[in-house]
Amino acid sequence: MGKKGIFIAFEGLDGSGKTTQLQALRDYMLNEKNTKCKEECEPSDGLLGIMARGAVKKKIYFEPQTMALLFAADRYEHVTNDIKPYIDKGFHVLSDRYVLSNFAYQGMTCDFETIYNYNKAAMDLLMPDLTVLIDAAPEKSMERIEETRLKKELFDDDGGAISPNYLSAIEWLAKKGLVEIIGGCSPAGDNGVPKVLIVDGNRHEAAVSREIISYAEPLLFSS
Repeated sequence: MGKKGIFIAFEGLDGSGKTTQLQALRDYMLNEKNTKCKEECEPSDGLLGIMARGAVKKKIYFEPQTMALLFAADRYEHVTNDIKPYIDKGFHVLSDRYVLSNFAYQGMTCDFETIYNYNKAAMDLLMPDLTVLIDAAPEKSMERIEETRLKKELFDDDGGAISPNYLSAIEWLAKKGLVEIIGGCSPAGDNGVPKVLIVDGNRHEAAVSREIISYAEPLLFSS
């Protein structure tokens, strides 16, 4: 079997710039490095993901705990049927959202231990080698959403709670030894622990891209 690919997830509020930064890294990989990669997003395009998207768009209602379970179930199907098979074939996979979103969003109504238990099967199967959190001001993210979205979605008004919840979830996962926080004075170490890079998303997008590439490149293109 050949060398496996690297899995990188991009996280943050809608409007934070996470999708823009994912695409910037994708273009760098394809155009500058001529490497094969695949772009994914969550919720997935599968049946469970369609149901989850319907709930986010306020077309379907689920109880908060049901929502947490639904996102976790969609994730397990997604990683099993789409993400992991490509990684095993040597593709680098970039995903717009992964498990950290479940902690940040559904963690507003469920405790982190519950969210972890729901996601343990998917997390045991595959964790991102690098998770990039675009930490942007909620008010700035909302401005961007209002420029592009005709109707508000389920969590659009909750950025002020979700943004700190992302950081709390990362700290919780780090204390359990499930991730290692890197960035600034905390460079990536080769200890096998999945990395989380917290990036200031309030800067110009080119500066954000340069920082992400500087941390992603050693993972993606090491011999």
